Amino acid sequence: MSQPSFSNASAWSHEGLSPSSFSLAYQPVFSIKAENQFVVAFEALLRITNRGVTQGPAELVTRAEADGTIIEIDRWVLDQVIALLRSRPRLSVWINTSQLSIAHPTFVEDAIRSLTSNQVIGRVSFEVTETADVDAQILTKRLEVLRLQALTVMVDDVRDGYAKRSLIFSDAVAGCKLSRESTRELMVSERTRAEVESLVKLCRRLGKQVVLEGIETTDELSLARQLGISLCQGYFLGMPANPADLQHFTEMRPHD
Repeated sequence: MSQPSFSNASAWSHEGLSPSSFSLAYQPVFSIKAENQFVVAFEALLRITNRGVTQGPAELVTRAEADGTIIEIDRWVLDQVIALLRSRPRLSVWINTSQLSIAHPTFVEDAIRSLTSNQVIGRVSFEVTETADVDAQILTKRLEVLRLQALTVMVDDVRDGYAKRSLIFSDAVAGCKLSRESTRELMVSERTRAEVESLVKLCRRLGKQVVLEGIETTDELSLARQLGISLCQGYFLGMPANPADLQHFTEMRPHD
């Protein structure tokens, strides 16, 4: 079975960018249940280098979702992650994926085909992001296809104006993520803490995971434990870096 082509020149047209302008950094996701926390996965983060400056993708993603090229960018990210997974048998990766891509008529099937043919299916989880908006019924159907292939889906930034929180109740969704903004608010707002405590209880009742992003201090890590959140990311735990700079994690070491 041939691997689908994940390249389209139109996806790189913004401000003169080309595929060589894009790279991926990987940030570890830690289980903090025990004092000796350990890595459960790495999140792939898109980085763009333009005129010698490397930055995050927020502005590009907004424009790419507006003109539809986000689908090709998400295909490119998946292709790069698959190449990394082939050389690192202990590695699991979480990929940020636009709702537009998930709802696209062929994206999910192409992704499953590529993951299967490269023998890495089950080692990729999709984080569904919401900048663009798509029909909830279509999105749910596409997520169900991923579930049937035992592919994990997380709802990203669930408190940041996410319009489809009802996805948490779907059997196709394994859990949700709370952004750095939520972490900041948790440290100063009793209202936010009450909201997050309620969310954590709901997810626990439904058998879902909760991930808290943006852990930058010992106090924030302690608060995550107090709230019963067992999965965390943040600079305090592990910085985003390219694979070569993460060799101290056994999961990031290639075949000997």
